Amino acid sequence: MTYWLYRTLALLPLPIKYGLSSLAALLLGTVFRYRARVVADNLHNAFPEQDIEWRKAVAQRFYRQFTDVTMEILHSSRMSLDDFAKRVTVSGVDELDRLSENRTRSVIVLTIHQGNWEWMMHAANAHTGMAIDPVYRRLHSPGADRFAYEARSQFGGQPILMEKVARNVLKHRRRSRALVLVADQSPGQRDNVYWTRWLNQPTAFFTGPATIAQLTQFPVMFARCRRESRGHYHLQLMPITEAPGQATPEEIIEAYARVAEESIREEPESFLWSNRRWKHRPPDDFT
Repeated sequence: MTYWLYRTLALLPLPIKYGLSSLAALLLGTVFRYRARVVADNLHNAFPEQDIEWRKAVAQRFYRQFTDVTMEILHSSRMSLDDFAKRVTVSGVDELDRLSENRTRSVIVLTIHQGNWEWMMHAANAHTGMAIDPVYRRLHSPGADRFAYEARSQFGGQPILMEKVARNVLKHRRRSRALVLVADQSPGQRDNVYWTRWLNQPTAFFTGPATIAQLTQFPVMFARCRRESRGHYHLQLMPITEAPGQATPEEIIEAYARVAEESIREEPESFLWSNRRWKHRPPDDFT
């Protein structure tokens, strides 16, 4: 049922979707107060130096961004690569070419839940011609998971389950592609984690991407998606580490955390503040 609901909504023209988005933002933010306490607590903990009015304004802009991105992701199935190229500009392609040796070797691209993280993957494909394989965790709803998989693979991308990524990378080590990981999610209990102070609070990151980089010697980049206007974004690609064998996994993740934090501070409303990111307590020896 969920899958077919998404497919039906996807058929609507984008202007109608944006009308629904405006209504949904109003309802989520003021009537249903969707995860309002989570959003408020996350903003308070991340920006204690800001006053309550500033945080309320960011929260309001967040709901508008959140519902817009939801509708845009639904619209993805109706878009061509040319559509993505027109709606998402890209910088840093020269760095991608250099690190991938003119797209003859793979790179690992780390990003965060900011801007439209789904559109940016197709835009990278459209602007570079490089295969984009996103690494993902299953969604709780089978219908939503099926829709997301189809949307991510519509231009030849091969989405990879997180628990199968190591095997996939070893099997296709010689294939030239960009492995994209939205790596700001809260790690699971079984993940190897690295703790650091991020957005003003102790935060755990799973070290899997850095471990893969060290095993394969693939360079690591960061992808930042900045919203320019409604339905238009800019994707910036930048190096994190060019020689992962010369860094520890903790140093790679720390570099990622710092550039991710800078990106959020420059455009806070477009980060996914409704996510229960800080669920785990740090170890007793964390300082």
